[in-house]
Amino acid sequence: MVANTVTLYINDTSIRLMVTRGKRITKLADVPLDTSLSDISTEEKEAELAARIKHLFKSNKISKRKVILGLSGLHCLTRPVSLPELPKAMLDEAITREARRVLPVPLEQLYISWQIVSASEGKIQAFMVAIPRQIADTLIRILNKAGFKPYLMDIKPLALARLAREATSIIVDVQPREFDIIVMVKGIPQPIRTVTFPQESLSLADKIVIVKDELKRTIEFYNSNNPENLIQPNAPLLVSGELADEPELYEPLAQELGYQVSPLTSPLKCLKQLDPSHHLVNVGLALKESTREAGPLLPNFNTLPAPYLPKPISLNRIMAIPAAAAAVCLIVLLGMTIQDAGASIESALNQLDTNNFLIQKKQAQKNQLTQDSAAAEQKLAAIEATYKNFTAALNTFNTNGDQINKDLEATVDNQVDDFEVYSISHTGIHMTINGWAESEQEVMEYVRKLDATDRFYEITISSLSREAAEDDGDGGDEDDIMMYSLSIKLKGLR
Repeated sequence: MVANTVTLYINDTSIRLMVTRGKRITKLADVPLDTSLSDISTEEKEAELAARIKHLFKSNKISKRKVILGLSGLHCLTRPVSLPELPKAMLDEAITREARRVLPVPLEQLYISWQIVSASEGKIQAFMVAIPRQIADTLIRILNKAGFKPYLMDIKPLALARLAREATSIIVDVQPREFDIIVMVKGIPQPIRTVTFPQESLSLADKIVIVKDELKRTIEFYNSNNPENLIQPNAPLLVSGELADEPELYEPLAQELGYQVSPLTSPLKCLKQLDPSHHLVNVGLALKESTREAGPLLPNFNTLPAPYLPKPISLNRIMAIPAAAAAVCLIVLLGMTIQDAGASIESALNQLDTNNFLIQKKQAQKNQLTQDSAAAEQKLAAIEATYKNFTAALNTFNTNGDQINKDLEATVDNQVDDFEVYSISHTGIHMTINGWAESEQEVMEYVRKLDATDRFYEITISSLSREAAEDDGDGGDEDDIMMYSLSIKLKGLR
């Protein structure tokens, strides 16, 4: 069954909530704020905002606690970075040094996230995002107080850029207190500007004058620093926010600057009674997981600060638990056996010393002492044989465990989009995989990828049937899903 995705965007003026199911928007909601995040400095104000978020979810009957979180680009910094090709172990330190060099704020006040977007001709192209620690810590603390846990995070400019359909384009988003300008070239945001208006009471026409001047300066700044990749006059200009509903204002702006203007739109399906135009940031957040519907934006990484990232549980760690338990049991048994054997040997040696001392006086006991010594030596040989058997068994157990781990990793690492696994059964010579997919194509693609690993002897599709997806009560339309069962013959454990 396709699970719901919940996105939550919080800025200084409102909280915006969206629920999607697959490629459909099922719920939209928002609530205004009268206090900016930077002004929340007491536990009472944090508790008040947490209560408002909790009420927004409750009033819309949303029970899911894991959310994708978005925050304003205000006070956040982004930079495309070029580095010489380096080993993976050195990348983090190199990015940190570059961030310290190019960012105007001390790194101790920021959370830095980054992603390698391309590598060629001995150079690495990376993209970094810096988020103020105070804002991120406050916002996540408030969500935790409300009972919610973010597992993905992004800033507003990158979420909006994910909706652009052209790899080179300009996005302008105008909101009541601020506006964003994103210049994207070949899928990588170059200048990203988030600017506050000098006054909240400005008319939209006055705001357009400020936006136009700032847009001109941003384009001129980029072109002067990148003469080999100039922004052409016919580049697409995408508008959103307050500007999207006023073509009589944005069309003259585009004509004056020479750009092809159009509103920024959502690629997700939506019920007629819902209007996603004011929740485009939420749409961009949802597309962090639905990458097929996303545009050509190259950076797509989790900006959630490292201290708040979910701790992953790998297959190796899962399989290591029973393996470690078995190993501990074997070691304990072996230790007890060796300890008993050691005590027996020590007792026999003591007895032998005594007999040697008395041998001159008790010659008649010589034969008996010889037999005792031989018996002790036989017991020692038996113990050594037992030790070798335990060692061989432990080695076989570790080898088979590694083989099973690799089989399971292959089934997980080769999953495709719109494909879910419900259960995996592994017997050592046979494996069964059950789950669902959006269509037969995803099942066939997954089987091809498994077969390409050359780990499996034979892969058979045992069953394949289309069923209606279960309705979770959201009221949205449901797509049919393809239930499947795969039977896999393994090459066998050693």
